[in-house]
Amino acid sequence: MLEIRSITKRFGGLTALQDVAFTVGRGELVALVGPNGAGKSTLFNIIAGAFPPTRGQIVFNGRDVTGLSSHDLARLGVARTFQQTTLFGEQTALENVLHGLHRHVPARVVAGLLATPAYGKEQREVARRALGVLELLGIAAYRDTVAADLPLGIQKLLTVAVALATEPVLLLLDEPAAGLSRDEATRMMNLVASEIRQRCTVVLVEHNMRIVAGWCDRALVLHFGQKIYDGAPEGLTRDQGVVDAYLGVAELA
Repeated sequence: MLEIRSITKRFGGLTALQDVAFTVGRGELVALVGPNGAGKSTLFNIIAGAFPPTRGQIVFNGRDVTGLSSHDLARLGVARTFQQTTLFGEQTALENVLHGLHRHVPARVVAGLLATPAYGKEQREVARRALGVLELLGIAAYRDTVAADLPLGIQKLLTVAVALATEPVLLLLDEPAAGLSRDEATRMMNLVASEIRQRCTVVLVEHNMRIVAGWCDRALVLHFGQKIYDGAPEGLTRDQGVVDAYLGVAELA
């Protein structure tokens, strides 16, 4: 589904990524791992269309999408979340998810102004679909709660719900468990590894090796902008390059 072909990114005289290449198959749950400053956020932003690479290609479903904007990628079925929650704090959980569904709902200004029966039926169907996403993630009980009043763990799940509402085929999750308690992180990752991956392919940025080893199919490790590992999570503790990169930075067991 996704091919990263020799991606290099330079910011002035700083090389953030150097000839990074890998593929992601349909239905995989892949973790992009690395110490702080390894280049994983830069790569993630390039894949998501935040900015283009200096050199290299990104191929999505057989199409060269290098340099496309995040809006263009969204139309092709790529959605992302951010480490910090990006919600409309003054709106309810249901209203936030409705924003994600707008990509699939045609604008009917005149019908809306006239409140036609067909328009009303369409809006009820959209609300039903939004509620279905909340139910999928187990947070439907919060449908009428203002987002700013939700606990952090529920806000994180709501952020994922908004992304899922766009009906992506590739979902990019930026440290979805960051800031959560161990129980909340477990709940999040159980949902990612079961309900969410049944709907789309998932690539996530993560530095917690417990999460990578416990739920992901593959781990891609970056260090100083270069890929130093691509394989099963259980091989991380046996790879000397990964151990050296993480020594004193994160727990490998």
